[in-house]
Amino acid sequence: MATGRCGGDKNPSPNVAGTVICNPPYGERLGTTPALIALYSVFGQRLKQQFAGWNASIFSGEPSLLDCLRLRSHRQFKAKNGPLDCVQKNYQIAERAEQSAVENAVEFDRTSSVSSEVAVDFANRLQKNIKKIEKWAKQQGLDAYRLYDADLPEYNLAVDRYADHIVVQEYAAPKNIDENKARQRLLDAVNATLIVTGIETNKLILKVRQKQKGTNQYEKLANKGEYFYVNEYGAKLWVNLTDYLDTGLFLDHRLTRKMLGEMAQGKDFLNLFAYTGSATVHAALGKAKSTTTVDMSNTYLNWAEQNLLLNDIEGKQHKLIQADCLQWLEKCDRQFDLIFVDPPTFSNSKRMEDSWDVQRDHIKLMTNLKRILRPSGTIVFSNNKRGFKMDFAKLEELGLSAVEISHKTLPLDFERNKQIHNCWLVQAEAHR
Repeated sequence: MATGRCGGDKNPSPNVAGTVICNPPYGERLGTTPALIALYSVFGQRLKQQFAGWNASIFSGEPSLLDCLRLRSHRQFKAKNGPLDCVQKNYQIAERAEQSAVENAVEFDRTSSVSSEVAVDFANRLQKNIKKIEKWAKQQGLDAYRLYDADLPEYNLAVDRYADHIVVQEYAAPKNIDENKARQRLLDAVNATLIVTGIETNKLILKVRQKQKGTNQYEKLANKGEYFYVNEYGAKLWVNLTDYLDTGLFLDHRLTRKMLGEMAQGKDFLNLFAYTGSATVHAALGKAKSTTTVDMSNTYLNWAEQNLLLNDIEGKQHKLIQADCLQWLEKCDRQFDLIFVDPPTFSNSKRMEDSWDVQRDHIKLMTNLKRILRPSGTIVFSNNKRGFKMDFAKLEELGLSAVEISHKTLPLDFERNKQIHNCWLVQAEAHR
């Protein structure tokens, strides 16, 4: 046995067989480990390239990361590293003649120093989308947009660019999909995204999105406090990619916000269920006479205030109100020319007096909105409920009419998902 320093990623003894023993780093949460996904993927490739015919024994606290090695273990042992449950897996690395070629194996990676054997279809589709969408986004003055939207059913995830960052957001797999297979596809997709985009691993954010209940779609995930702004049709908007499930900006409503800005000149504008106030920013930049922004969350209302300040929007005519939107609406005694309302599909927040269901309760909402809408005013009503049905008969009883404009508010980068939101122009019958 000899000891020494092994520099680089070359086999120090290529003419003899041996054993590689390694305890690579591992994270406690998958959502914080894009760099580790890349590390394990490259490590597995290097083992096959440089250590063919050898054995390997790898220790890790995250079995999913070991899957990135793309090696089949013949033995494994459960172990502990302090309080952490870990596993040690043993591998027999095939002779090179038995391996499929690794170098230049993938169409999307002809020039990369790191090749990939996995997620070829996903990587090729992502690269194709990038060529199309990034050119369009630059022409539009956008640096936050979607690059991939579950184009391939086996890779059920979204890839979004926010300036020089990438967010990979996986949707929870259906119950009939094997959990381990879904996890492996996610790891493969993250690795392919790093290669195709060339982005630094610390600028790729990984999120696993599951079906949300009640208010937990807005629960805090981390406390990094890392904000930066993105550009959208001349507006600057703060985003936070790590601390919450959502980023502070709903990209699919980009054209809706642009439309509101074009409609707002000289008008009193109300933004109800305002979230981070991005629609208010567009209305104010569109020279609205006044803006009123209402949301139940102090966190998001403060975020909205910072969005306004970022765009040099100040003054008493721009009001920010923390309140239960439905209760506030019932008590509101002023009128507006333009109202944007984008309520949740469902909510049973403890801070709300009653539960909310957009299908069940939208007519009650419209009844209260009509009371504060000026006769020639317009309500822009949107929600994310798939299969939402507007109750035209009851709307007509209120003296209101609605025209669906969903197709006009769907951006190019969301054209694959035509049901991501529905959007309506609602006006008094006399002013259709």
